[in-house]
Amino acid sequence: MAFAVALAGPALLGCVGAATAAPIERTLCLFDPVGANGMVAQQFQDYLIWARSKGVDFKLTTYTDEGVVAKDLRARRCDAAGLTGIRTKQFVDFAGSLDMVGGLQTYAQQHTAIRVMASDKAADLMTEGPYAVAGVLPGGKVYLFSREKRFLDSLEAAAGKKVAVIGYDKQASVVANVAGASPVPASIASFGPMFNNHSVDMAYAPAIAYEPLELYKGLGDDGGVADFVLGMLSLQMVILHDRFPDGFAAASRRYAVDEGWDRAIRLIEKADETIPDRYWVHIDGQRETKYRRMLSDIRERLWDNGWYNHRMQHLLKKIRCDTNGALAECSTNTEGGAVR
Repeated sequence: MAFAVALAGPALLGCVGAATAAPIERTLCLFDPVGANGMVAQQFQDYLIWARSKGVDFKLTTYTDEGVVAKDLRARRCDAAGLTGIRTKQFVDFAGSLDMVGGLQTYAQQHTAIRVMASDKAADLMTEGPYAVAGVLPGGKVYLFSREKRFLDSLEAAAGKKVAVIGYDKQASVVANVAGASPVPASIASFGPMFNNHSVDMAYAPAIAYEPLELYKGLGDDGGVADFVLGMLSLQMVILHDRFPDGFAAASRRYAVDEGWDRAIRLIEKADETIPDRYWVHIDGQRETKYRRMLSDIRERLWDNGWYNHRMQHLLKKIRCDTNGALAECSTNTEGGAVR
């Protein structure tokens, strides 16, 4: 799901005031499934120019494995890195918990959450040890792709089906197990081919993956995409804050949400439209109720296990209930207490 990194480049421009000293040299590690000539790397060229004008001369290194990016950031071989939210969780737990399963359902809700994260009140939560999140952008709604529409008819229909699960994403494995599906370990690089050659029956991904990973091959003539949102993907820029000027991370966060959101969301909504109408399977009525209850039960289980950051989890519940106070969860004590 890390292809959403493609949205990062221009959106993180304009973070700090003009530099007066000679630029400092820093490394920026970037995941691009294509490599140095890919769309992600190309989009970052404007960012490199801007960064130099603000006093940071980045050396850009592209990776085709997001896991290696994370390892190199931890080893301080990178000063900054672009990661998806769940990857960010190992560095800044509050920010990384944004991508929790079923935590948000709409782009408007996600925009509200990212605005809170960019506020001065949340500044301490956006830093953990040597790491700080210096920008958060949307990466798209995550949908369930199935090689046959009938597997999406109900939770019972999904029982026993093989679903590709990214190895580091604990919540996805829990979802598969609770739904009675059989999780099959996969990576960012392998889940697309696994779905396309029908080694697995299902896979989850944002719409932005549909064309680059040729998921239409796996869908074929009988496949379907459930329009129920399993979660909202985010892209987060993590830095070693002691390697950057004071105020860089905070200003970058504000810029990303104020100026970067509109550009990013246009690309995402365009990607949502690339999936042909014939593939969409509408989840409503009792099916939607069961899906929501399942995801709520999973979040509560992961709350009890301390896997999500509790402050983020309660924040997202409040955002959901501010949007729709009629949700049953709003008057229950789950995920930190009732919010109405």
